Amino acid sequence: MKTKKLIFLIFACFGLLFGCNQYEMPDDDLADLDLKKATKAAVFVVEPNGADDTPAFMQAFEDAKTAGPGSVVQLCEGEYHVGHMQIRDFCGALKGAGKGKTIITVLPGLYLDDLFAQNLFHCMVKFVGGDVHLSHFTMQTPPGKLTESTGWPNMHLNSLLNFSAFSANYETGNESRSINVVIDNVNFRGQYLEGGPGYVNHYNCYIAVRAGFDYFPPATVLDNPLPREKIDFKITNCEFNTFVYGMVLNGMKNNRIIIGENNKGNIFNNLDQQGGIWEGRNTLVSIEGNTFNIPESSYGFYLDDWPWYMVLKDEPSEKATVFNVQNNRFNMTHSNQALFLRNRRTSTNPEEPAAIFQVRNNQFNMDGCERGIHSNFTKGMVIRNNKFTGHGGWALYLINSSQGGLVQGNNFSTAEFENGVAYLNESTSDWTFVGGNFKDKVTDLGTNNVFTGMNVSTAEEPPGQSISEKIVPMNHLME
Repeated sequence: MKTKKLIFLIFACFGLLFGCNQYEMPDDDLADLDLKKATKAAVFVVEPNGADDTPAFMQAFEDAKTAGPGSVVQLCEGEYHVGHMQIRDFCGALKGAGKGKTIITVLPGLYLDDLFAQNLFHCMVKFVGGDVHLSHFTMQTPPGKLTESTGWPNMHLNSLLNFSAFSANYETGNESRSINVVIDNVNFRGQYLEGGPGYVNHYNCYIAVRAGFDYFPPATVLDNPLPREKIDFKITNCEFNTFVYGMVLNGMKNNRIIIGENNKGNIFNNLDQQGGIWEGRNTLVSIEGNTFNIPESSYGFYLDDWPWYMVLKDEPSEKATVFNVQNNRFNMTHSNQALFLRNRRTSTNPEEPAAIFQVRNNQFNMDGCERGIHSNFTKGMVIRNNKFTGHGGWALYLINSSQGGLVQGNNFSTAEFENGVAYLNESTSDWTFVGGNFKDKVTDLGTNNVFTGMNVSTAEEPPGQSISEKIVPMNHLME
C-alpha cells in the first residue's frame, strides 16, 4: 500500500510540474517579468455557423475573461469566418482541433478609414494586453483583395494577427502594461494578389504575425513619442506561407523572444522576407530549430536596430540585447541572403552595450544565393560551428564597421563560393578567423583582422599580428 501511495504521489508531482510549466517562459536575467499564470480552466465552445463568426468569437472571449485567467475558448473542427476583432486583456487560451482541421478564414471588406481615423493599424485580429495562448488551428486569407477604403484605395491588409501592450485608442503609452504571447501548432496561409504588396511577388496580406506598437502611420512624428512595449513572445511548431513577411516583432523592450525550440521549430515558405526583429531594447532572443526556405530574389531573417519608426522614443539600450541563432536550417535558392544582422547603435551610441550576436551550429544550404551571413555595425559577433553547402557568392559578408568578431570551427569545405568565403570591407576591423585552409578565398580590406591556419588574399591592409589578444575578451561569448 505504501508503494502504491508513493507511485501516486510521484505521478501527481509530475502532473503539477507539467501543468505549471505549460505556458511558462524560460528563466532569464531580466528582472520582474511578472508573467501572468493560468489558474482556471473554464471552457467556452464556439461552433462555426457558416457565415460571420465574429460575434460568437467576441462573446466567447468576453465570457472567458469574466470566468477568470486560464479560461479556454475552444474551437471545433470546421471553417470559421471572422472579421476585424480587438480583444483586450484576455488571459487565457484559444485552441482549435488541429492544424488543417480548425480553419479560421478572415472575411474581406475591412474598412480602413474607420481604423485610420483612430490611428490604428490595419490588422485583422488584435490582442491588446493580457496573457494569450493560441494553438492547433490554421489561420488564412481567402483569395482576392481584403480591404476597402475611400481615402486609401491601394492599401492592403497589414497582418492577420497583431499583439501589443497598448494601442492608439487604449491606454496609449502606459509603460506598466504588458502582454505575454505563446503560439504553438498554428499554420498561417496567405494568397498571391496581382498588384498587391511585395518586393518580389505580390500578396493580399503583408505580414502573418506582427507584434509591437499599434499606431498608424508609423512614419508620423508624435508630440509624445511612444515607449517600446513589454511583450514576451514564444512561437513553436508553426508554418508561414505566402506573405511579404512571415513574422515581424518590432518596438519591444525588457522582454524575452523565443522563435522555435529544438525539435519544435517553425517553417517559413514562399515569403519575400522570412521576417525580423526590429528596433528592440534589452531583449533576450532565441532562434532555434527553424527551417527557412528562402526563394529566388528573396531575403532571410533580419535582426536589426535601425530606427525605422518615427513614432517611437529614442530610448537607450541599458543592457545588451542577446541574439542566439542556433540549430536552424537556411535553404537558399538564388536568394539574397540568409541572415541580415545590424546593430547601428554601436556607431551612433557607442557608449551603450553592443548587441551580442551568436550564430552557431546552423546549416546554410546555398543554391546560387548571394550571401549567407550579412553583418553591419556588429561588435563582438561569434560565428561558430556552422556548415555551408552548395554554391553561392559569399559565405560571410562583413561590412559597415563590423568589429571584433570571431569566426571559428565552421565548415566551408562542403560549399563552392564564386567570390569567396568571406569579404571584409575597408571599415571592418579586429576580426579573428580560426582554422581552415582557404587560399585566395578571403578578401580582407579592413584593419587588424587576424587569420590563423588560413591563407588570405590581402588587399590594401595586412591582417593583424596577434590572435591571443583578441580571443581573451570573447570568452564570455564562447559558451
